[in-house]
Amino acid sequence: MKKILLLTLAALLFCACGAQAVTMLNVAHRGLWKEANLPQNTVEAIKAAYDAGAKIVETDFAETKAGEIVCLHDRGALATMSSVVKNPADLTPEDRATINLGEKAGLPRPYRIPLLKDVLAVVPKDAVLQAEIKGYGPNYAKWFDEAVKAAGLSETNIIVSSFNGKALQDFHRKYPKYETMWLGCNVKAGCDLDALVAFAKTLGVRAFCPGCGQARKAGLTPADADRVRAAGLDFRLFGVNSKKDLAYAAEMRAASFTCNHFKAAYGWAKELGGIELLPVR
Repeated sequence: MKKILLLTLAALLFCACGAQAVTMLNVAHRGLWKEANLPQNTVEAIKAAYDAGAKIVETDFAETKAGEIVCLHDRGALATMSSVVKNPADLTPEDRATINLGEKAGLPRPYRIPLLKDVLAVVPKDAVLQAEIKGYGPNYAKWFDEAVKAAGLSETNIIVSSFNGKALQDFHRKYPKYETMWLGCNVKAGCDLDALVAFAKTLGVRAFCPGCGQARKAGLTPADADRVRAAGLDFRLFGVNSKKDLAYAAEMRAASFTCNHFKAAYGWAKELGGIELLPVR
């Protein structure tokens, strides 16, 4: 469903804007938090992103020792929002009930660390959740699939991403219907891109997604992105958080990119020219 939506919108924009227009999917990174003054990776920020028109929202999940899947990037992110410093895997139900993610921002009401099921409850049926694996345990894949089904969603509503190749490979082996995407991809200056692409294919992923700054520093060119696509993988970027980054993403013809400034990206595209962002606003 999500690929059909992307291709249909891209085709319409291609006809309307001419062959030179570059179309890319704008993915709201950790929800609409910077622009809405909300704590990242909360139900409120994620819902705000969908309400703002996002078709894909990226979030982070980890399996805890208490037997839950929580939505949190890492201990550093938790420390920037609250007075608690704790790894996601060590969070307890009591932590979730008491930690206030709006504490350091001085927000007028408390914001809690959500569970996977809480996040899935606000995903529209015609939208997608990009769920990054931050902490992969033995029960993660099973619990994740059960939560998706319980929410009335399907594999077409989910992209599973991670820097952890082994986690992606294991998840794909257990639940091959989910689209998976490799983040980072070990891209660096002097790397053997063909070898990395070959490794990505052994993981069973459909998308190759280095960081924007990482790819630029490694010297990746549009020809390199074409090599990734020629191998049958989508080329995507994460961390596109400025007009300069967006220009590079367009040069690379990235299929999609994650952005901390979902709304602002449309203004950057207009200023740069020759770029159309999906979904259309």
